[in-house]
Parts: sequence; C-alpha cells; structure tokens
Amino acid sequence: MNSLLQLMNRCKRGGRPVFKPGPFLPLALMRQRGLVFNNILRKTEDMAEAALLNFEVGFDSTTLPFDLNVEAELLGGTVNYHDEVDGTPVYPTMGLRRVEIPEDVDLSENIVAKGRLPEIVKCLRRVKEKAASCGAVGVFLPGPFTLAGQVMDQDKMFVMVLKKPEQIGLILERLTELILRIRDVYVDAGADYVVIGEGGATTISPPSFKTLLMPCLIKIFGDKAVPHVLSLMGRSDKYIEMILSCRPDALAVDQECTLQAVRSVVPKDLPIFSICGAYDLLAKATPDEIRAVVRACLDQGGATFPVPPADIYPPAKIENIIAFVDEVRNYAIYSKPEKLRDGFFIGLWKIGRIAKED
Repeated sequence: MNSLLQLMNRCKRGGRPVFKPGPFLPLALMRQRGLVFNNILRKTEDMAEAALLNFEVGFDSTTLPFDLNVEAELLGGTVNYHDEVDGTPVYPTMGLRRVEIPEDVDLSENIVAKGRLPEIVKCLRRVKEKAASCGAVGVFLPGPFTLAGQVMDQDKMFVMVLKKPEQIGLILERLTELILRIRDVYVDAGADYVVIGEGGATTISPPSFKTLLMPCLIKIFGDKAVPHVLSLMGRSDKYIEMILSCRPDALAVDQECTLQAVRSVVPKDLPIFSICGAYDLLAKATPDEIRAVVRACLDQGGATFPVPPADIYPPAKIENIIAFVDEVRNYAIYSKPEKLRDGFFIGLWKIGRIAKED
C-alpha cells in the first residue's frame, strides 16, 4: 500500500499522523546544518537534506520542490534568485515570462529534461531511499491557473480571462498537459502523493472558474496512480461544490476559508487539511499557546488534519514546530469520536482499495 495511505490509516489504530501538504522548511535547522536557501532549490544533495528535516521535527511526510518556479522555468521563464533580507530567505521570483499565446507552451518530448526538473527527480529518489521508514514523500505542482500566473504577464492574463476566454482556455489546456507530464515523471520516480496548488483559482469569478478551470482540474484528478490533494488559498468557500466535481482525494484550505461552511458541503469521507492558527503562530506564540490553538482547531471538528502556518515568513521556532506536531499527534481522537466521524475511515478504505486494485 502507498505509504501515505498507511500513515493515514493510523487513525484507525488511535494515532493521528501529521502532514504538511505542501513545502515546509524548518529554517533554524537548515541554518544549523549550514544549508543555504538558494542551494536547496537547485542542488540535489542540499535539496534532499532540507526535505529530510521535516521528518526530524516529527512530520510524517515531506513535499518537493520548495518553490513555484520549476514549471515556469521549463517554459523559458527567467528565475531571479535573491539574497536573504535581515537573515530571512527570499523566495525566487519570475523575471521574463514567455507565454502569450497557446503555442508558447512547449509540449515537446524533451521538455521534462530541461531546467531543474532532472535535479528534483534525483532528489525525490534520494529522499525516498533515505526516508523509507520515516514517512511519505510527495510532490507539489501548481495548478493550471496558478501556473498561468507564473508564465504570463498577470495583467494581460486577467484581461484575457474577461475579453479572450477562448484563448486563455487553450493556454490552460496546454498547461494542464504539461502538468500531467511532469506529474507522471514524479510518480515514476516514486512520489507517494501529489499536491496541486491552485491558489490562483479564487481570484477569478465562479463562472470563469467553471468554464475555464474545471475541465482542466477534472482531467488532472481523473486519472491518477497515487492520491492527489487539491490545495486552495483565500476565500475558496464559493468554489467548493465545483471543486468536488473534480474528485480530489483530499482538500487543503487556509485561514481565510470558513472551515465549518466547507465541512458542511464536503462529504464526510473526504479528508480536509486546514491551516491552523495565524500566519505568525509558529514564530511568535509560546509552545503552550500553540497546543491550545491546535486543540481548539481539532475540537471544532471541521479539519481532519490541522496544518501548521507559515514556516519562514516569519521564521518558525523549532520548539514551536515540535509543539504543534506533538499536540496534533497526541490529540485524543477516541475521547471525541463525533469530531472525526466514521465516514473518514470509510473514505480511507475506499482510497486504499482503489490503490490496491491498481
């Protein structure tokens, strides 16, 4: 069975695994190991060492790569790397963006051999080998609309959504094909799960989402060999019913989403990863305060798995990361059985059965 499914099935035995469905970097540990932020984005050995740090602080999973620029770079975009500011790393940004028409999205056979993708694949295999007994290893890919924002001038992109929907639709279709091709490379390299980060989805109207983006997401989630999580940002409440039609294996939402409203719509057997606490929780709170926030999040019953907030903006304290992980793991599931619901276990069984049959 897929190692992610094995971890999630711990819930049946009274334990609760701790996941971060997306990149997470314990900055303090990175500094102790002498890891340079820009190097972990580009060098196999440093990238692998940074990814393995998640297991050291107690997570049951780690996710690669760490930034959103990998796919844009494949399409000829220029990635700008930045020095730290006041001791805090700065994520790379996109400079030149080459996509203006559908044909600018390169779908040639050798596209997966370009940019940093070969190094990330090497890193994935290395982390899988070293983390065989530690937990699940997943990959993070931008969704089609989020990727469009990385490869296109964003002002022109939003104008196109309003005035040239057919053209942006064709671009999104080609970006979806690229995402699927990269996804398959990652899965062949051993990825246990895939996170599709579609933070850009909540910036367009529901009608545009339904017309332009839903067909792409249905295609991504329709044929998969490992579990796929759809990660959303912002006020995603009004998109949830459409998103459910895409059939992800789990949802991830942030603090701007009304969790109870989402839970009322989402089937009980669909796991929800929910960011727990303010963005600066891990940087400014005490361990005891963090434990209280985690308990409150779980007591509300909407989230299946609480997710820690920001890691490096501002930098999280190691003792706070450990407190968060420890409180999630030791939360007394069976003292509040109504909070988790039997339906969730049924959902895990269904996913596990599908994986077994495949």
